[in-house]
Formats: sequence, structure tokens, C-alpha cells
Amino acid sequence: MARRQGRLILADRGYFIFLALLPFVLAGLVLSVPGSAGFNVALPDNPNEPGLLLALTNLGASFLGLALTIRDLIGERVIFRREQAVGLSATAYLLAKIITYCGAAIVQSAIMTAVIVIVRGGPTQGAVLLGSANFELWVAVAATACAATVLGLVLSSLATSAEQVMPMLVIATMTQIVFSGGLIPVTGRAGLEQLSFLFPSRWGFAATAATCDLRKLVPVGPQDELWNHDAGTWLFDMGILGLLSLVMAGFVRWRIRLKG
Repeated sequence: MARRQGRLILADRGYFIFLALLPFVLAGLVLSVPGSAGFNVALPDNPNEPGLLLALTNLGASFLGLALTIRDLIGERVIFRREQAVGLSATAYLLAKIITYCGAAIVQSAIMTAVIVIVRGGPTQGAVLLGSANFELWVAVAATACAATVLGLVLSSLATSAEQVMPMLVIATMTQIVFSGGLIPVTGRAGLEQLSFLFPSRWGFAATAATCDLRKLVPVGPQDELWNHDAGTWLFDMGILGLLSLVMAGFVRWRIRLKG
């Protein structure tokens, strides 16, 4: 099933080219953030440069994942139901989707992160767990992209027509921006902070902020406990991100179950 899914992606040349170019385009947008500090301590004349770089990097990861899958299930629904009626396992079908698209998201996030790090420099405060700060940053970005691929499958399973996909993509992207805590502070804001815990971007951004030690890089910004520069915090952020992905995958499995 996973091999078939991969062949389908490669067979659509236009779609494949789009997927191949997307991480470069998103990296270019991230690099539009002005400044020269990169992931180092922010300069006085641009105090939020590292925060903006991280926020846009995570937004790019979320968009990579959503763009991969949000049109997928609705586009194949008729074919899937026909194959399901003659014995296709919904679990195998879903796992093939997740494996294939997460693999693509991991590669895309590696390209995007590499371009950003090459141009602006990598994290300067050292890794908290994995030895290399650049590698640890990529792991968190890739995990965010993978969580977004599952979120895209959730939305695709809820769509009733192909026309609903684009509005869903816009809304999903906007909510990831708002609730990540990177561009709009959510720390200490009653209701908004608690609601943000339900969104993958919140935990993906927190993991990258922990790797980069954003609390030190941007001392004038929010001092979120989820951004602490230590292994325990990073593992907690990544663990919740993984848990959300499992819950979303379970929801998709329920949505595509054989009915009646």
C-alpha cells in the first residue's frame, strides 16, 4: 500500500514538482525575516528576529504537512469505499498514507531546515538531548510537519467535497499561526493558552524554542515554561506532539471505518 501511494505521487509530475519546490519556497519566505543574528541572541535593533525565524519555520513545517494530505482522502473516497467493500483494510490504508506522507514531510523539512541553517546559521546554545543542535532542530521541525500531515488527513476525512479543501487549508494554517505562540503570544492568556494545547503547532514551536533556548535569545519575549532549554522539556513537548498525532490518526481511522 505504501509503495502504491509513493508511485501515485511520482506519477503526477506537476504535483511532484510542486512538492519538490515547496520547501525551497518556504525557506525563502522564512529568510525574508530581516536581521543578521539568526538563531543567536537578538540584537537590540531587532529584538524578535530569532522568534520570528522559529515561528515562520514552524509555520512552514505545518504548511508542508497540510499541503501533502488535505486533499488526499476526499479525492480517493469513492475508490477507497469500493476497495474497502471487497476487503481492503482501513488500518492498512491509513498506515500507508501516514508512512508515505510522513516520509515526504521528513525529506521536505530537512531541505527547508538545511537552507535556513546554511543561510542564517544554526542554533547557538547547544542541543539539549541529541548532540547536534542543527539535527535536533530538524527533528522537531520534521515532527511538526508529520503531525500536520495527520491533521491534513483529519480535515480531508471531514470534507464532503473537493471545494471545501482550500477554505479548510486556509483556516487550518491560520489557526496554527495563532496558537503556536510564536507570532501571537499565548503564554499566560487565560483561555487562549489552554486552547493552544490542542494544536500541534504549539508543541512543535515549543520543541524548537527549547532547542534554540528562545527564552535566552529573546529575553523581552514571553518566558514560556514549555521553552525551557533542557532535555526534559524538549521530550515533553515532543511527547505531546506525538500524542496529538496518535489521537488524530485514531480519529481518521474512525472516520474511514466500514459503515453499515
